[in-house]
Parts: sequence; structure tokens; C-alpha cells
Amino acid sequence: MTPRKSPGPDSARDRANADDADFGALPPGLAAAWGVVDTGGRRGPKPAHSVEKIIAVATELADEEGIAAASLPKVAARIGVTTNALYRYVSSKDELIVLLADRAWGDPPALPDGDWREAAALWARQLFERFLSRPWLLDVPTTVSLTPHNAAWLDALITVLGSTGMAAQQTLNCAYLLDSHARYGANLRRNTPTPAALRRANPDQQRAVRAVRVFLDGQLRSRNLNAVADAIEDPMFLADEAPLDGFEFGLARILDGIEAYVQR
Repeated sequence: MTPRKSPGPDSARDRANADDADFGALPPGLAAAWGVVDTGGRRGPKPAHSVEKIIAVATELADEEGIAAASLPKVAARIGVTTNALYRYVSSKDELIVLLADRAWGDPPALPDGDWREAAALWARQLFERFLSRPWLLDVPTTVSLTPHNAAWLDALITVLGSTGMAAQQTLNCAYLLDSHARYGANLRRNTPTPAALRRANPDQQRAVRAVRVFLDGQLRSRNLNAVADAIEDPMFLADEAPLDGFEFGLARILDGIEAYVQR
């Protein structure tokens, strides 16, 4: 098995590392995502397309219909080739998803120096926005290995957290907290339609929303669940546009916790 890597400033070193790798044990798509591919089984006439083209089309489909639409048959149909022809570019659907997700991550934000809390907050907000712009990233299996772009995101965060003096494991734990918060907030936003969206779908829905609110208020208070009842009386509970208050509140508490841990 002869790996091949695109040229780069560290290509000689990386090629040596690739030569030592057990490619048969790697998860699908990992070597391809890092630009190291097994050329065995991908021989034949000069390809008419490119992996970049395949991934661009898969991204269009995912943006339009979700990650399930980024299938080999649908990508092939949009390009105008047979599904079997795609195997000259990607070895499996799993590899396609890995490459697709890595492209969607894109480059991490440039983080400010000197204030780890400000930098970590910016990182979390940008990740939250990335998930809102590409919600299908939330559906990528969490078993997908570290690829160049999400590794760059992680590197940017743990670099700034390193200034706190925390050990590597603690910075990774903090990264997990911030990543999880961004994912949960974006997933909640995705799955919770606003009253405005409900009204657009069904003009009578506004009446139903009010009815649900009144009904729940009675049921909650009859069971002495007054704290929940009071919470849903807040005007923001049925705001036309979901506020960022919940995300920002949670983010601030996570950063407070990290700061307290660092200062103890």
C-alpha cells in the first residue's frame, strides 16, 4: 500500500509518518481528509471530475435537504455520472461524510491574544453560528475522527486556554464543555419553531399557541408546578425570534466555572 500526499511545507515529514501508519486500521475517510490516500483500487482512465467537485456537490445537497441527501446516488445524479463512477473519487459513503463535514467546518475564527475568556467566548459564539448556518453538521456522527478543519478549531481554543496554566487534559475538558454548549444551543434553535414560523405555516396556529399556553398554565398550577408556570408567562417565551439570552447566559456560566477553577 503506497500512500500519497499533496505537496506541502512538511510533506517529507508527513510522508514518513504516513509510511508508518497502518492504513487498514484507520476509520473510513480519515487518510483522505488529511490528504493522504491509498491509490490502490482507484485506478483507471483519468477522472473527469475531482474529489473537490464531489464534495462541493454533496455540500449543496446537504445545505438544501440535510445530510441524508448527501448520498452517493444523489451526488452522482446531480453530477451526471453513475453511482459506481463515484468510487473512483471516494471509497464509501462514510468517507464522503468525513470529507463533507471537514469542508463544512471551514477555518476557525482568529482569536484575540491576551484574554483567554474573551477568546473562548468568541470561539463558542462562532461555533454556535457555524451550526446555525449548517445545521446538518449536528447530524454528523460523533464517531468521525479528527480532521484538518475541526482539528484547527480545537487547536485555536486549546491554545488560548493554555495561557490559563491548565494541564492539557483540563483544556480538552473545557473545549468539550464549550463545544457541547454550542451544539445544544444550535440544536434547540433548530428544533424549536418560533411563533412567527408557526403562523407562516398555519395562520390559525397563533390561536393554538395561545390555547396551549392557557391550558398549560392551568395544568401546571393545579399540580403546584408554579415555577414553570411563571417562567412561561414571560413574554420572551412566545417571542417571534428566539433570543440569544439562553445561549449567552449558559456560556457566561461555563466561563465563570473555568475561571473559578483556574483561580482556585
